[in-house]
Amino acid sequence: MTLEQSIDLAELQADMAFDAYLAAFDEDAHPEFLDSLETEALIARGRYEDLRNQGLGH
Repeated sequence: MTLEQSIDLAELQADMAFDAYLAAFDEDAHPEFLDSLETEALIARGRYEDLRNQGLGH
């Protein structure tokens, strides 16, 4: 997998994680579940940002 493909995949995963968080929030999910989804979304976004920064450095 190329760096470009890795960046695209990380972006997709971050978007999906954020969408899952928003959907759960709209459904009034349990606060602990929301916290878990928020953490997952933040981790995914961080992974995307790290890969994107690596790509900009090349």
